[in-house]
Amino acid sequence: MTTFDRRTTAEEASEGIDLSSRHAIVTGANTGIGWETARVLALRGCCVTLACRDLQKAGAAADRIRERHRGLGEDALRTQQLDLACLDSVRAFAGDFLQSGRPIHLLVNNAGVMQTAHERTSDGFELHLGINHLGHFLLTNLLLDRLRESAPARVVVVSSEAQHFASLTRDLEDLNWDKNKYSGMRAYGNSKLMNTLFANELNRKVHGAGVVANSLHPGIVETELGRNQAFTMRLVGLLMRPVMKKPDRGAATTLMLATQPEFGERGGGYFADCAPARRTHRLSGDEAVETKLWRWSEQITA
Repeated sequence: MTTFDRRTTAEEASEGIDLSSRHAIVTGANTGIGWETARVLALRGCCVTLACRDLQKAGAAADRIRERHRGLGEDALRTQQLDLACLDSVRAFAGDFLQSGRPIHLLVNNAGVMQTAHERTSDGFELHLGINHLGHFLLTNLLLDRLRESAPARVVVVSSEAQHFASLTRDLEDLNWDKNKYSGMRAYGNSKLMNTLFANELNRKVHGAGVVANSLHPGIVETELGRNQAFTMRLVGLLMRPVMKKPDRGAATTLMLATQPEFGERGGGYFADCAPARRTHRLSGDEAVETKLWRWSEQITA
């Protein structure tokens, strides 16, 4: 495999890969890393479903891709409504997609939120927990049989080095922030750590079924992720903008894991800058915690 690094773009990370007849779902594909991921997958011949909360924005995002790549086929891009903050919406999305009969060769769990305010989803979950982890957990499980049927298949989970700020313990106490004083950064860090724990456990559960799962840190990327941050955090973001990655580089690790042949059989890894990365939290890789989180998430999402 060609050696990639932090300067690699999504197109470079997937150059020469033919994804004709392959189908992918990308959550949060209307902007930022998600849009770039969907664009490059479609460029490589993949049929991509843009799974987004706002269908109007999803349609506009698909149109921008078609305008940039006018040779794309009619079925290259599809849009479907998915609100990860509502588990009923997740179930509806999965039901409609499964009813379509389309295969799933690639599921990119990309969507996420990062904010300081203490908010809850329509199901009563702390926002980071509900959207970043539980919504994707339920979505993946509802689609898991189709992924197995479509094998070889891959699940790519966009995590973050922000898991360094996680306050999770081995006992998984107060995941919903019902008792402890709320911290937006720690809540975000918790959810990103859960992304990696989930990907690791998922990879073990699908071992031998032709499905692999990996997680990644995209880097500090210039996206809309922090649009709901407090003023001081947005100011920090503005000051950091000169050293931030653009989305085309932020999506490179995702595209590498989604397309390069060696990652069709290699799962359970954590990557950054298109290379294996050191795990930044002591619980990452703890199989007992990963299994415990999976079981808790099953119970919570029914």
